[in-house]
Amino acid sequence: MILETEVQGTVLVARFNHANANNPMSLELENAIRAVCDETENNSAIQALVLTGGNERSFCAGGDFNEVAQLSERPAVEAFVDRLIDFYCTILNVTKPTVAAVGGYAVGIGFQVALCCDWRIGSPETKLLMWELKHGLACTLGGYMLENIVSRAAMSDVIYGCEAIPVSWAADHKLLHEVVDSPKLVERAVARAQMLGEFPEVTFRRTKESVNQRFVAGLREIATEAKEAHVAGFGSRAAEKHFKKILRE
Repeated sequence: MILETEVQGTVLVARFNHANANNPMSLELENAIRAVCDETENNSAIQALVLTGGNERSFCAGGDFNEVAQLSERPAVEAFVDRLIDFYCTILNVTKPTVAAVGGYAVGIGFQVALCCDWRIGSPETKLLMWELKHGLACTLGGYMLENIVSRAAMSDVIYGCEAIPVSWAADHKLLHEVVDSPKLVERAVARAQMLGEFPEVTFRRTKESVNQRFVAGLREIATEAKEAHVAGFGSRAAEKHFKKILRE
């Protein structure tokens, strides 16, 4: 099963379970996450959602290269960008608390999925990266998210530096709200989700809807330029060498 779920109290815990321990974001995993977002939103017995790769596996090391490497023609690339934005908006539109328990790698799409959650918990081993530019991929959506969450200067550090963000820096800039030892990662995320889920429901939902509405609108507004950047990137075949290297490993 690509995603394992269990309910702990009133918290739905969704563990990414790709055959690859780095949990690349395949279409199958994406659709499973969409389904748990819908379940969280529509099930009155569920008060909060935890997304995680678990304590021993990575959160998500980016897009599944077996799928992404197939993109080349404009229609397919544009459809991919539309799907990605809609996926992020699905997470952002969950009006109940969402917590990301981020172990191991959170790269590119994986990092961006974590940024869509209300609260992020990492460990000393967490590696947050947006290294797309280094490998010939556009980073328009990640750049937008980071600039809104931190600042333009901090965003530049991440997307132009293309290196793993020091955990202390991530905590200082609230890319991680908490840092705990790896064995306690999911446990702490469930406790935080439970705490947030106990807030008065109406005021939490209305506040989250208001806060996320502007973020969602911004993602949709940059769709056209994101498509053009990705079409140009895939058309240049700049990422081809990187795809081949990853797929050989």
